[in-house]
Amino acid sequence: MPVEPLNRISPADEALRRLTLLIEDGQPGVGSLLPPERALAASLGVSRVVVREAARKLEQRGLVSIRHGVGVMVTNNPALPVQHALERLLSGDKERLLQCAQARLLIEPELAAAAAVRATPAGVRKLRATCEAMAAEADTAKAAALDILFHDTLADLAGNKVLAVMLKSVAQLGRLSREVTLRRFGVGRANGFHARILAAIAAADPAAARKAMKRHLQAALGDLA
Repeated sequence: MPVEPLNRISPADEALRRLTLLIEDGQPGVGSLLPPERALAASLGVSRVVVREAARKLEQRGLVSIRHGVGVMVTNNPALPVQHALERLLSGDKERLLQCAQARLLIEPELAAAAAVRATPAGVRKLRATCEAMAAEADTAKAAALDILFHDTLADLAGNKVLAVMLKSVAQLGRLSREVTLRRFGVGRANGFHARILAAIAAADPAAARKAMKRHLQAALGDLA
């Protein structure tokens, strides 16, 4: 992984900045390990202590996961710190799931409406492919992951990075409840809601997208009662 030598003005901050840029550019990609600490220190022209501190800050930002005995793995998940904060704030599973569902009901209908205005043909194709993959998936955990991917993709299409990060942090907290709901009601019900949302976005109809998403999330909230 090519890394330019540092200027000497602020080694720690510059190391953090350059590593952040590399990760955000996909070098290396998600799931890959950063070069060993010694190699990074040599490439950046700093001490291993500086590299270690930069790795800790990257982890705090959700960009990497430090795995002792393995290395520093790229995650590039800015929603992770928010997710961890919510886990600490709401320690009870039932209350956490309820409040997450309520938050989604406030946020996602407007994201769906925005996605209907902003979505590109490529974005619509990605949503459709996710729906099709979910419909064909027999494994509940994998179906739940595709469910989350559908909503995450929609949030990205809406074009508001703040709301997208908020939604993604909440979505991961609700993964278990999604699996339970899919086992109880089947993938078909969730995918039916998704199909109506997708149709509204493909038709560039924000009012219909908002309405379809609201109905979907009201049903999800009712499942927690």
